[in-house]
Amino acid sequence: MKRKKAILGAIVIALAIPLASARGSEGIARDELARDKEILRTLLPKGAESGGWKAVSGPKFFGPQNLWEYINGQAEMYLDYGFKLLVTAEYTSMDGSRFMTIDIFQMGSPNHAFGIYAAERSPHDRFIKMGVQGYLGENVLNFWKGLYYVKLTSFQTSSDIEEIFMMLAGAIANKIKESYSEPELFAYFPGKNKVKMSERFIPKNFLGLPFLKDVYLVEYKNGGSSYQVFLIKNPSGEEAEEAFGKYQSFLKSQNEKISASRESDYQLIFTEGEGGKAIFQYGSFVGGVLNSEDLSEAGRIIEEILHTLRSRHP
Repeated sequence: MKRKKAILGAIVIALAIPLASARGSEGIARDELARDKEILRTLLPKGAESGGWKAVSGPKFFGPQNLWEYINGQAEMYLDYGFKLLVTAEYTSMDGSRFMTIDIFQMGSPNHAFGIYAAERSPHDRFIKMGVQGYLGENVLNFWKGLYYVKLTSFQTSSDIEEIFMMLAGAIANKIKESYSEPELFAYFPGKNKVKMSERFIPKNFLGLPFLKDVYLVEYKNGGSSYQVFLIKNPSGEEAEEAFGKYQSFLKSQNEKISASRESDYQLIFTEGEGGKAIFQYGSFVGGVLNSEDLSEAGRIIEEILHTLRSRHP
């Protein structure tokens, strides 16, 4: 009998441990959510820093489970970029005649905040120094800094709206501490023929392929032709080689005509024909040139990237 009781007690304890662990995890998640909400709340302009504009609705919070209620058509893209939490509030001018909305998105990392910002900008936008970078439109100011992508939208246009945008955005940016800059890997890309402000960060399913993720992409133009250069830093050389192999197999499955070579410290494949490609793997890096009309030029671009990689990642 004592032995049965001991066995039952052990079973109860064994069952209780994961339950306690689950409750502990839930408690940690609640604490983190409360902390993040408070941080976002404090980033909203208030008092003297709002220049007479005041919040008339909100703050309201949206998470991954209900973001679609606020930005239905774009929610999936934001989730791809590691969206964690949104605070939104509506502000009105001192006389109550004008309104604007301030949205502050907390993303999964500074790279993801840059990525969602870059996905919504255009090379033709009017860029400003706000946070790390921002741009002004007729009735919008968007910028990113750290974990945060910030959007100010006015419901009316006026002669002083840019000044008001800059004041409110500056108040938010100044409260996001530490220094941030554009993702480091963009420094590895050649400068010649680069399209200004075309840098992108794509977190998953690049070219529709799930094994190509966390991709840095830049647009180039040479005369009348356009092409793209991409670079991926994988966690290890083994994972880079696996991704390279999978991409090569994919190209073969599409009946692409492939030429392959292996050098002392990298391997390379070319595809010929319309939309030519040159893809390489070096250490933990996979990268290449897409939609190239001149594969010799693509090869020179890869050599330039490899030279930079060798100097920084020998």
